[in-house]
Amino acid sequence: MTDVLDPRHWQERAERTRDKAEQFSMRHSRDRLLKIAEEYDRLAERAAERLVPATESV
Repeated sequence: MTDVLDPRHWQERAERTRDKAEQFSMRHSRDRLLKIAEEYDRLAERAAERLVPATESV
């Protein structure tokens, strides 16, 4: 499976980004990284939805 289609790929990126955000003392930079992590979470959700067979979503 291509990485971008795997929800775990995005979940791991979100977690790494949150970890990196903790290292920043400047609030603006930290907040920006946390927003990016939220976007990765959304991508993980979308990737997970794509794993559900089309017949189950009807």
